[in-house]
Amino acid sequence: MHRRRLSWSVGGIGLIACGVVGIIRGSVLGAPGATTTLTLLADVLWAGAVLILAFGLSREGSVVARKPLGVASSAAVALWPLTDTLVGLFAGPMNPEQAEAWLPWSYLSMVLPLMVGLIAGVQVARTRVVPTPWNWAPLWALGAQTLMWVLPQLIGVASPTAFMEMSGVLAALGTLAFLTATLGLGILAIMLSSRSRTGTVTVFPSSAPE
Repeated sequence: MHRRRLSWSVGGIGLIACGVVGIIRGSVLGAPGATTTLTLLADVLWAGAVLILAFGLSREGSVVARKPLGVASSAAVALWPLTDTLVGLFAGPMNPEQAEAWLPWSYLSMVLPLMVGLIAGVQVARTRVVPTPWNWAPLWALGAQTLMWVLPQLIGVASPTAFMEMSGVLAALGTLAFLTATLGLGILAIMLSSRSRTGTVTVFPSSAPE
């Protein structure tokens, strides 16, 4: 029980720190060096927090009960932002001639995070280490992020003029979706770690069916 509380507390703090760094990054967008540093820091914090929550400091601390599919998909969710950032840094500025060569990576960057996020969220929900209804929280956060990505695309296709006029609002909604997945889930993890002291969190046995 102690290691579960510690796992969820550390993971939650990491997610909150990632959200705070993201907010700071938004205030220094005009400084490329600072933006890059803060982006890498946020990615590292995100990766560490998600990995701790997924694997746990013990089996009972894992939000997916260390089931292979849950751990693998969560690891992909954890490491993808850092991977994407590093690829972008090593690739450097792209000219028009390189754009076509990078199209497969662009498509992968859109599809893979959604796929692994969906799998990981479903595993958290089905494993039910996290008490109901909060076991659905990762899927709620994923839904919010997906909606905030799809909405600007639809507005841009339907009315480019409206898209330009609403750019500030859409940016704010994107920030809100980011904070839902970081600050929101982080605060929830810490709250649930406190609840687990009273033994209110039910952990299914490791032999429970998938």
